[in-house]
Amino acid sequence: MELNFKARDWHNWTSAILAVPLVLVGLTAIFLAHKKELKLNDLDLTAYVAWLPGYSDISMAKDNKEIRSSLHDSAGRTWIGTQAGLYRLEGERVEVVREIGAEPVRDLVQAPWGVVAATKYGVWTLQGETWQQSHKGDAWNANLQPDGAVAVTIKDKGLLLSRDGRKWEAEHTASERIAALPTEDRLAEKISLGKLMIDLHTGKAFFGKAWEWVWIDLLGAVWAFLGFTGIYLWWRSQTKRRDAARSKLPKETAHG
Repeated sequence: MELNFKARDWHNWTSAILAVPLVLVGLTAIFLAHKKELKLNDLDLTAYVAWLPGYSDISMAKDNKEIRSSLHDSAGRTWIGTQAGLYRLEGERVEVVREIGAEPVRDLVQAPWGVVAATKYGVWTLQGETWQQSHKGDAWNANLQPDGAVAVTIKDKGLLLSRDGRKWEAEHTASERIAALPTEDRLAEKISLGKLMIDLHTGKAFFGKAWEWVWIDLLGAVWAFLGFTGIYLWWRSQTKRRDAARSKLPKETAHG
């Protein structure tokens, strides 16, 4: 009996502990599926999550040193874009560009009127000695056009052009011409086993990219439900055991 009792205790406590990640995975999946609508990337929680091991100074320094882009500009300055920020190199001296902060810098390009940096949270331009954000958005790359303009691709917005680094205009010609291609002339996306596994996991294989949030919400709700009910059942079992122990206490005292 003692062995069975301990085994049941281990089972109950292990189930309760494992229910916590179930709840976290379920709820975070739902939030991630709607992060654009909820504007999750606009909330800065840096000061509140430093206690987590993954956000310690050592971990962050190791993860954020990856170089993503580089440029030696017309003024002789060397710029290095990393996963977390832009740096200026002068001989043995390294200077961080604090205006941009810890944004992933994906691409750098020299324009006739300055330097352009495409980052995860926007497009930055250097004209003179100061970096300024000239457009918000998830920028993927930048390149110099023959006429001196700079083209930047922005997630969900497409191709943008600027001839002065201040005003950006949408360039629809390329996307319209590609969209006008006959179906037989378009390249079919390769569906590898790895991609199939990812698309089955996210629901894209069932609902497409635009509606995969339905699958994510459904699974997230199931995981959260199982986690919450698991914790509730554990709490009830602990409460009943405590009440049973208390109800026996007066009888045992009186009998003694």
